[in-house]
Amino acid sequence: MNNAMKLDADILEAAATWYVDLKSAAADDPLHDAHKQWLEADSRHVLAWRRIQQLQKRFRGLPRDIRPETLEKARRSRREMIKALMVVMTVGGAGAAWQQKSRVLSLAADYRTAVGQRRDITLADGSQLHLNTDSALDVRFSPEKREVFLYRGEVMVSTANDQHQRPFIVTSPHGEVQALGTRFSVSSDQRRTRVKVFEHAVSLSAADANDSLSLQAGRQADFTEQQYSAVTAIPANADAWVQGLLIVSDWRLADFVDELKRYHKGALSCDEKVADYRISGAFHLNDTRAVLENLSSTLPVKVRYLTRFWARVEAG
Repeated sequence: MNNAMKLDADILEAAATWYVDLKSAAADDPLHDAHKQWLEADSRHVLAWRRIQQLQKRFRGLPRDIRPETLEKARRSRREMIKALMVVMTVGGAGAAWQQKSRVLSLAADYRTAVGQRRDITLADGSQLHLNTDSALDVRFSPEKREVFLYRGEVMVSTANDQHQRPFIVTSPHGEVQALGTRFSVSSDQRRTRVKVFEHAVSLSAADANDSLSLQAGRQADFTEQQYSAVTAIPANADAWVQGLLIVSDWRLADFVDELKRYHKGALSCDEKVADYRISGAFHLNDTRAVLENLSSTLPVKVRYLTRFWARVEAG
């Protein structure tokens, strides 16, 4: 068995812990000498540390996620950072590692929302963030740039003018979105990141692509780590969720239920027999149960509750 195969969980955890602790250590901290002694104690320690260094180069967002401000949080947050590093060190593919890392980091994020919850945030520069349901992000401002790390969910961004002329960047597991003085939304799940521009323009940079994509007001596009989708028009009222509304016009019922379940606490599905019914209207997202109960007043459907938190829209 070669040395690479002998990097067990204890060694990987130790390497991750050294990395996290050294990120906040001063240049004259005795921790540096202790780290050197740890490296010299076992050749496997050197291999594990090299893996950390390789990941720094391979994953552009990784070092930026581990900041002194974050490390000053509670011990649990520190443990989440270490766990995130261990996940990235042990998962093979870049995309999979990004996704696993994002899920772990979201547990210790600066700003989070539960299912059905939304949150408004004013940043130090005056920029406004509207965090949608089941979302998590960190904010990191430096002398060089203003950066938001979106780990999951959706955020609407209204950027403010910055006296230092720093770029405003939203980083997702799939790449970066740079604002060009604008209002835009970014949503991210395991498969892709979607960007909608409501004012001015943004520039998209997929993590492993050699080119970027410029997106103008009124347009939207998806991207993965490797590629961009076609650019299309933003659907009407796509930003209504900021006001707590879901506004639809002639939507398939199945698509309506799929969108509504993002805000519903519990499982929600739609029977195929009623999936193609059409629905229009403005619906309040603060009470999804009321929305479901009112469906029968406009459509020949009913809502069947298998349990308190498991609902299904069926033929009435």
